[in-house]
Amino acid sequence: MGAPPLGPPWSQITAYDLNKGAILWQVPNGDAPELAARGIKNTGSPAARSGGVVTAGGLIFIGTPDRKFRAYDQDTGRVVWEKEVGGPINGVPAVYEINGREYVAVCVGSAETRGNAPNPTAASQYVVFALPGK
Repeated sequence: MGAPPLGPPWSQITAYDLNKGAILWQVPNGDAPELAARGIKNTGSPAARSGGVVTAGGLIFIGTPDRKFRAYDQDTGRVVWEKEVGGPINGVPAVYEINGREYVAVCVGSAETRGNAPNPTAASQYVVFALPGK
């Protein structure tokens, strides 16, 4: 399946209290698609290469190669939203505001693959999501 030999979780998001030097919460980041298809979830993506971004409203957005873009609650680490985007995400999302409304944009790689790897010559796209208004 191409998974690392050590057991999951293979990637995690960790929130720290920097004043106390303590971990506040830690959650798996994404899933291994082959295992998720068999009902095995919360493994963390074995190939996560994306960074996250935090919005003014307290959401952490991060994408993973399992073709999902997720929003986590910054206080609990709970997934509050996720969306299948049709291709792997390996970059850092961008957050911006227009007329008081926040938007988050992410670059999605092509769903076309060569073997198990994304095809680097296939077209990618930017996908933009509007956050709920205030």
